[in-house]
Amino acid sequence: MHTALTRFLVLLAIAGFLGSCADMPAKQQTGVQRMYVFNCGESTVADVSRWTPGVNVGMPGAFSANCYLIQHAKGWMMFDSGINDNVATMPKGFQRSKVAPHYILRKPLRFQLEEIGVDPAKVEHVAFSHTHGDHVGNANLFTGATLYIQQAEYDAAFGPEAATKYNFVTSNYDKLRGSKTVKLNGEHDVFGDGSVVLIATPGHTPGHQSMLVRLPKTGPVILSGDVVHLQDSWVHRRVPSFNFDREQSLKSMDKVAALMEKTGAKLWINHDKAQSATIPKAPAHVE
Repeated sequence: MHTALTRFLVLLAIAGFLGSCADMPAKQQTGVQRMYVFNCGESTVADVSRWTPGVNVGMPGAFSANCYLIQHAKGWMMFDSGINDNVATMPKGFQRSKVAPHYILRKPLRFQLEEIGVDPAKVEHVAFSHTHGDHVGNANLFTGATLYIQQAEYDAAFGPEAATKYNFVTSNYDKLRGSKTVKLNGEHDVFGDGSVVLIATPGHTPGHQSMLVRLPKTGPVILSGDVVHLQDSWVHRRVPSFNFDREQSLKSMDKVAALMEKTGAKLWINHDKAQSATIPKAPAHVE
């Protein structure tokens, strides 16, 4: 009888313990969990020397254009939004002028987001490296997100000379005028844990910015925006002839190099097609 009672009490204790475990909150992940890299367009140029002054004169060139969606424990963040989705409906692609890149888009960004089950309305944070059309083409999808933008870029993009002086296509992002906006003057730690940090890298445009992302397995990477366009240009510090400020551009390259040295980060060059081909694209992800 005593043995039966003892067994009953032991079973009762085990049941109580398991019940208390069920009530305990699951361990929460912190920081960046994964990042999706989208093919947000491709482009070709007849003379790539505009991007590589002094070399490749008269030579054709090709560029990639990527967008990045970061899944953080505190929410989703989009960095850049690529070429406007409407280009996907144009069989011959789109070219704004004779010297501009000729763009093609194989699949709209909104469809790529749908494939991974992410509604743009659920993206809580958004930033763009700068306001050129191949980086803010689908900015209007993210009107519900908080916008993080350098003050100098905000003044240029939303000022009276956006189109005439800076050659920005304001219709790409005009719906963000009413968005909650955080105007920056330098570095900004988006989530307060060092895992996603915006870095001011002016020169290509007045308020260009890059982003440091600390991935859980890959480690730190720097998303370049257009601080540099090609790996060869990075090595030889070549500044496109049309950049807003050459000296700022060179200083920003040096700043990124110093950050790489300090953190061990890899540089992901947005428009370098050869490098881009080595990075898994959505619906796959990078950890």
